Amino acid sequence: MVTRPVPADWLGQRRRADHHAREKATPLIETLLMRLHELLPASAEQPGAASDGAAAQESASASDSGPAAAAAAVHVIDVGAGTGSNQAWLAPRLAVAQRWTLLDHDADLLEVAAEDPSAAGPGETTRVLGTIEDLPSLTHGAEIQLVTCSALLDLLRPSEAEVLADAIAGPEAGAHVTALLSLTVTGQVEIAPGHPSDAVITEAFDAHQRRDGLLGPDAAQTVAQLLRDRGAEVTLSATDWALDSTEAALIQRYLGDRAAVAVEHDPSLAGLAQEWVSAREAQLSAGELRVHVGHLDLLSLPGT
Repeated sequence: MVTRPVPADWLGQRRRADHHAREKATPLIETLLMRLHELLPASAEQPGAASDGAAAQESASASDSGPAAAAAAVHVIDVGAGTGSNQAWLAPRLAVAQRWTLLDHDADLLEVAAEDPSAAGPGETTRVLGTIEDLPSLTHGAEIQLVTCSALLDLLRPSEAEVLADAIAGPEAGAHVTALLSLTVTGQVEIAPGHPSDAVITEAFDAHQRRDGLLGPDAAQTVAQLLRDRGAEVTLSATDWALDSTEAALIQRYLGDRAAVAVEHDPSLAGLAQEWVSAREAQLSAGELRVHVGHLDLLSLPGT
């Protein structure tokens, strides 16, 4: 997994677009909840009010409900949790008792999540500094678990995708592990109106996304197949960004970063990329630009 820092301001800037896109995956949430309700006792089907507790070194909040209540809750493990955007969106939509573990390699991002009240879940939240290699140690046992992530899979290498699939559906995984893996880019980007340099920028950008063996735009389909090979029931749903002038700041940041990544891959594109960005910013200022960025959400349920 790429471990260079992800800017916290970028994660914050994209949060609204991410959350809006994920509403398109509501059917996946409904299917997931049906399975969780089958697994949980009736007393756990609605989350109870979290009570105050002493904060541990890595814990943002603690429930006083005790071990029995914890056993009746879904353990949600957020891989690459970042600033907590995934928890902020998903926790209120899980109509079950829950406790969260936020796993990330970046201590600074976990600290941002700890300081953001909008990211907190309804129950206990524990923050763990680590990588995807630490996930299998969290998905053992008979506990009902939900592995989740947002905008992560494209940053994995094949070996890391295997670790993820094993943790969710491999022979050593727990008996009741589900997964909701969200907002994986597909490489399908449409910017309207078109520009003569679009294809060159896209080719360089996609090549950069696959650098050093990263899955890049192939990630969602690759992970889906790995899970199916392990007997999981997998469903994919489109959760594309559809951006217009109401998201001008995000579009400007996205286009600038897209050009910079293309130049990082091929420095000879520097002049062309600058001209492309300038033309696109002029269209954005005139309210003429529309940007569609393909994403997929993946739901994995234990096979019958």
